[in-house]
Amino acid sequence: MRYIGNKTRLLPFIMDTLADLGISPGAAHDACAGTAAVGRELKVHGWRVASSDIMTYSHVFQRAYVVLQRVPSFAELRAGDPELRRALRSPRFREAAARRGTGALAPVCEYLARWLEPRGGFIASHYAPARGAGRMYFTDENAMRIDAIRRRLDEWRTEGLIGDGAFYLLLAALIEGADRVANTAGVYAAYIKSWQPNALRPIDLVPLVPTRGAKGSSAYLGDAEQVAGDLGPVELLYLDPPYNARQYTGYYHIPEIIARGWFDTVPVIAGKTGLPRVADRSLRSAWCSAGRAEQALRGLLAASGARHVLVSYNSEGLLDASVLEAALRDASVDGRTRTFTREYRRYRADRDHINRRYRADGLRELLYYAKLR
Repeated sequence: MRYIGNKTRLLPFIMDTLADLGISPGAAHDACAGTAAVGRELKVHGWRVASSDIMTYSHVFQRAYVVLQRVPSFAELRAGDPELRRALRSPRFREAAARRGTGALAPVCEYLARWLEPRGGFIASHYAPARGAGRMYFTDENAMRIDAIRRRLDEWRTEGLIGDGAFYLLLAALIEGADRVANTAGVYAAYIKSWQPNALRPIDLVPLVPTRGAKGSSAYLGDAEQVAGDLGPVELLYLDPPYNARQYTGYYHIPEIIARGWFDTVPVIAGKTGLPRVADRSLRSAWCSAGRAEQALRGLLAASGARHVLVSYNSEGLLDASVLEAALRDASVDGRTRTFTREYRRYRADRDHINRRYRADGLRELLYYAKLR
């Protein structure tokens, strides 16, 4: 998923830094998990990860990529869904599924992405041009497929045909698939007023296959400070907070709606971009406020039972380096911090324009370390 602050390209830097510090795998709290890329990598390297975030789509990724250890069998689904069984009898379906690979996941993804009948619903009604107030986030066809897939996942789960692991794995694939065909520049604060090539492609489900790692990883939907206090002692607190004033509730409201669903409570949306009218204030991050970010950092450090803390930040963050380092020094056992630096290309969600000019194409990713206990 295209995501501000995604650390996928920086994973070797993070893991090398932990090795340089001599910190052995144990229990880790990934406090602002985002797309769960770091939590997944920690798990692969032997860490037992407790990941947390306030956004529901992040919780979906955590459950799919950090908690889940293997691909479910889908035996109950194959036995209990007559439409899927009918598709499985088709040679054409089996050939198409085989092109996706072997295993139980391939036919399920083929069925959802290509054989399930498109069905208009919430996404088509609000985020596609025909009925969505002219909004051009998705083509009408892709929007109806998103609606149909999301509803079918909810039905399968309610009927007991898939468990939580399968549900979150397929829902993560839907969120990522929708993002690949979204007619945006990378965030959902605006849609592009002409169809981009990626938006005209049919949506597909290409799930990230679960990886085995340390058992006992967990996911929490909630505030990092509260989760840290509940977890108690851990070896590592890894913190990758938002760097700027852009609230993720407005930049990723459509992935959040897909993650939550609309079957129990229908969101009331308004405005040009279809933002939920009554925004959940608990989703507004203190890290996105220059006046509250330092307090958020100090509160988390005080609540955490971690022995070590590693903070990812970049050279254009709201928190000045001196403020961040001072908070870490105050929380450390020896009054010292260490800083590790890596240059990388900026993620751009849009181009330079009269109201938005990027300072440079390059940024410095900074890892701040302190020993807390």
